[in-house]
Amino acid sequence: MTSPGRYASSDGSFARSAGGAAARGGILIAIAIVIGVLLLWQGFDGGEPTAAVGDGDDAGADGNGGTSGDDGSDDGSGDDGSDDGSGDDGSDDGSDDGTGDDGTGDDGTGDDGGTPGVVVDPPESVKVAVANGRGEPGLGSSRAEALTTVGYVAVPVNAASFDNELSRVYYTAGYEDEAKQVADVLGGGASVLDAAPADPLALVAESSREQVADFHIFVVLGSDQVLG
Repeated sequence: MTSPGRYASSDGSFARSAGGAAARGGILIAIAIVIGVLLLWQGFDGGEPTAAVGDGDDAGADGNGGTSGDDGSDDGSGDDGSDDGSGDDGSDDGSDDGTGDDGTGDDGTGDDGGTPGVVVDPPESVKVAVANGRGEPGLGSSRAEALTTVGYVAVPVNAASFDNELSRVYYTAGYEDEAKQVADVLGGGASVLDAAPADPLALVAESSREQVADFHIFVVLGSDQVLG
């Protein structure tokens, strides 16, 4: 005996029931998607940034974040390393102290370390005998006055003879430079300079030798009139 089958109601209630179930299912799916998105967003917002802060900057700052962090490179080979090692403090100080002004300048080869200049006695400490060697009256006095005017201790005397042709400025030991200055004052030059003989008093008349016994320079005025 065959049981009778089920048939949809002719009033459309089954269709309405199926449509309502589908609508509710769609709403539930939409709600589930929204909840899932919210959960994912909260997860990224709360978890990942915390991990980045914990493993990133803090790790590098504490020295456990590897060898390529900002602080690691700055301390090792960055600005601080190069500035202290080979910057201004390194190369500048080395070159200035080694070969600069202090190394080879004035202190090394300048005036302080070079050959000292010639020291010439002042005129007032130099004694000059001016001998009339050609017999012209007043000649020795006039030329001696030219020397005393500039500070020399000059005394006019007669030469040992009056037949001297060449004018000469004789100097005793250590007074060559002073004799050059005396010759310049009298209008001569280096050509009239000559070392005094062993006994310079032999250049003057015997009557004047005692007067000029300790003199340094002896001028003989000859007939060439080079010295006046």
